Amino acid sequence: MVGGGGNSSKNDGLGKRLLMEVEKSEESLLNLLGDIQRTAQHHNTSSGPLNIPQIDALLRPHLQDHLHNQAIAQAHSQHPVAGSFDLPSDEIPLPRDRSAVIEISSDGFGVGKTHLLYYITCMALLPSSWNGIDLGGKEGAVVFIDCDGRFDIVRLSAVIESYIKSRISLMIQFCESKLSEPSKDDIAEEAEAGADGDDHAHHVSSSPQIGHEEAEEYLALLNSLTLSDITELTVYSLSHLHIYTPTSPSQFLEVLSSIPEYLLSPNHSSHDLPLSSLIIDGISAFYWLERATSASTTTPSIPFSDPTSQSTPQNNPQNKPTQAADDTEPKLSLQSRYDLIISRIHAITARFNNNVIITNTIIPTTPSHPTRNGVPAYPRHLPTGYTYSSSFLSARIILSKDVVAPFHADIKLEEAYREKGMRMEVVGKAGVSAWVEGAGVRKGEGRKGGGWFWFWIGEDGVRVGAEEGGD
Repeated sequence: MVGGGGNSSKNDGLGKRLLMEVEKSEESLLNLLGDIQRTAQHHNTSSGPLNIPQIDALLRPHLQDHLHNQAIAQAHSQHPVAGSFDLPSDEIPLPRDRSAVIEISSDGFGVGKTHLLYYITCMALLPSSWNGIDLGGKEGAVVFIDCDGRFDIVRLSAVIESYIKSRISLMIQFCESKLSEPSKDDIAEEAEAGADGDDHAHHVSSSPQIGHEEAEEYLALLNSLTLSDITELTVYSLSHLHIYTPTSPSQFLEVLSSIPEYLLSPNHSSHDLPLSSLIIDGISAFYWLERATSASTTTPSIPFSDPTSQSTPQNNPQNKPTQAADDTEPKLSLQSRYDLIISRIHAITARFNNNVIITNTIIPTTPSHPTRNGVPAYPRHLPTGYTYSSSFLSARIILSKDVVAPFHADIKLEEAYREKGMRMEVVGKAGVSAWVEGAGVRKGEGRKGGGWFWFWIGEDGVRVGAEEGGD
């Protein structure tokens, strides 16, 4: 019995040691994944509206101001007598689940608005993590309304694949850096070489360390990912992208009306996902047509019919020409039409609590658009309810392309030819400057402070902000 008890004690001790080794291994793996996640978060993840930290950090104070102004307007509407209500505090933290309406604009085409939309779409569609790789995505659905007719699914796919590859590369670099550090066995030997009573040596040997074996296993997993794996993730993400291509003002309104019913139906792949973003590329695409077909601005607003059955070709069995709908619709003033656009966007955000990203291009309807202290101008051609209302736009992102200085006038042909390669390299690295500021500023009021970020468009995708030093 004594001998049997001794064997049992030995077996218990062996079991405890094995269990401790398993627990240490799990702890090391958890530490490794935790370090990877913290590294990835340092590079990209964000809890802001776009999940792009370089942009969200600039947007956040303006979104806070927007909510503050909305609270003031709501309080004033409930108590119109001056001094009969308390002003809300501007120190109230910004709710993370509150939707934002952001306008991205420029003074011309080809500046980079659509490419920035592709990057925003990429972050909205991708999952937060994949195979242990932190992607920082929102894993939601995206509705993309392409009013300009420029949407390129192949280019968007390339942007998404390029982003995934960059995240894999970042994780590989992290694991390789861990492997280049001394192993925990080496650290333990160094600790044992010290004095037995040395508290510092005991602390070093007993502190949790990430083993080389775990790093090697994860590195092997990363290196085993193939292009087909990346393509599969890209295709899955794109299955939650819903694209509309209206070709007239009436179709645009019909699309906005049909979106809630479509998203709430179980007949598409995204019915169980939240709507991350509603993207409208080219809010001014029909501006001149709207001006030509609109009634006088003194015409009162007329309720617009909502023939949602014609919002998509599939729901229009008679295949009636689009222009026929335009000929029979009530004539609306430009202001009334944009009031309808705003109200239908608000109906979508109220139902799905999603962000709205809109692109706009300056249409010069006045002699000039003022630029102050190097800050670019924003579009002012749309009606006041869109441009200046404190209840619609939350913030603005205004783009301007970085300009490379031309050859000086007296340069010789030989010198220009020698500089050709270097100049082409500089032109290739030139990016897009983006100014972020608040919206809802009324005519005549000064523009509040903002901030800059930069992004670069290349054959392999889009890079934002802190990646300036990349290859």
